[in-house]
Amino acid sequence: MLSQNLRAAMNWERYKADPIMWIDAFGLLRDKQGKPCELDANQRPIFDPQNKRIIINCHRQWGKSTICSLLCFHRALFYPKSLCLLVAPSLRQSSENFRKIADGLDILTPPPELEEDTKLSLKFVNGSRIISLPGSQKTIRGFTAPDLIVIDEAGQAEDDLYGALFPMLSSNPAGRLILASTPWGRRGFFFELWERGLGWLKIKVVAADNPRISPAVLEEARVGPNGPLWFAQEYCGEFVTDEFSLFDDARINKALSDDFEEIDAEVY
Repeated sequence: MLSQNLRAAMNWERYKADPIMWIDAFGLLRDKQGKPCELDANQRPIFDPQNKRIIINCHRQWGKSTICSLLCFHRALFYPKSLCLLVAPSLRQSSENFRKIADGLDILTPPPELEEDTKLSLKFVNGSRIISLPGSQKTIRGFTAPDLIVIDEAGQAEDDLYGALFPMLSSNPAGRLILASTPWGRRGFFFELWERGLGWLKIKVVAADNPRISPAVLEEARVGPNGPLWFAQEYCGEFVTDEFSLFDDARINKALSDDFEEIDAEVY
């Protein structure tokens, strides 16, 4: 059980039911200057537990890692014995995501009591765990019935990782799965689910719609040396074809299609 001091400091049942109110009340979301700020309108549906499958296709620096870290924090704090897995393709990304959770712990007063605190995992006294993992299917096998799985930078993650994580939810139908990434080519599970996945809430955020990004910086990126394909991918949420590909996807799909006009051989 969490301490009575912590529960007394919060409108517990209200904050449990309304994570956005909890975030706002304690100023858990901060800007670059460390000042409390509010969630964007398109970030709010991520905190609705009715949305069990979410794909976030967003530009760099939108705040997806911070949002997903707060989601894990809320679940672990208010729901005893929860298991939250925060997965990223690299150890560096996993460490950075975990640091964002640690920042939230430092803000709450009194702080939640921890039974275990390592470089990449937390165990609360209520039995909940948050585990941040580098994205290899070899490192994540063995977990059972997670309540929340977040795959950060899912566009760069291997298909085997998704194949290892998704079956874990079979023993917990209420478990949530969130994929968050900037696009990384027209391949992999992130692209396939964005294009053809059914039953997913799909959130797309382009840099031009973000008031925190300077139009001057955006224009500098657009005309910069990395080229238009890079800009379309990093800032516009586009799944672009590799510029070195001999054929684009449209031509390949047309070549494989059965929808063509039959030729009468006698005419020729």
